[in-house]
Amino acid sequence: MAEKQYIVSESALPEGLRGVCEAKSLLRQGKAKTVTEAVKMVGISRSVYYRYRDSIRPFLETYQDKILTIQSVLRDQSGVLSTFLNVLAKSGINVLTVNQNIPVGGEASISLSVHTGQMKHTIEAVSRRLMAIDGVVNVHIQG
Repeated sequence: MAEKQYIVSESALPEGLRGVCEAKSLLRQGKAKTVTEAVKMVGISRSVYYRYRDSIRPFLETYQDKILTIQSVLRDQSGVLSTFLNVLAKSGINVLTVNQNIPVGGEASISLSVHTGQMKHTIEAVSRRLMAIDGVVNVHIQG
C-alpha cells in the first residue's frame, strides 16, 4: 500500500524538517561540501538529517523533470497565446505540444504538454504568472 503524502506550508514544519530541506539545498548548490558542514550551517544534528533526508523535499522538486498537462481558457485576443508561451519559456518550462480549439463565444481552450526539467519556479508561481496575463480566463495544471 502506497504511503500517503501531504503538502504542508513551510511555516507548519518543525525546525528540524526545515533544516533538512535547507541542508539539502546547501549541498545541491555546492555551498556546503559535506553533510556535516551543511547541518552545522543550518543548526540541526546529523541524525535528524539522515532520519528525514529521504522523506522531505521542496514541492518544486516533486514536479522537477516531469511531464505535466496545462489546460487553460484564453480570450480571443491577439498575443495572448504568445504571452502565455513566453511566461512558460521564461520559467524554464519546455512546451512539447500545443492543442488549441477554435474560439467560441470569444474564448478558446488550449491544452499543453510541458516538460519541467529546467523549471525555475514553483508550479504555484507559474500558475499565478499565467493567471496575471490579460486575456487568460483560467489555468489548470495536472501532474
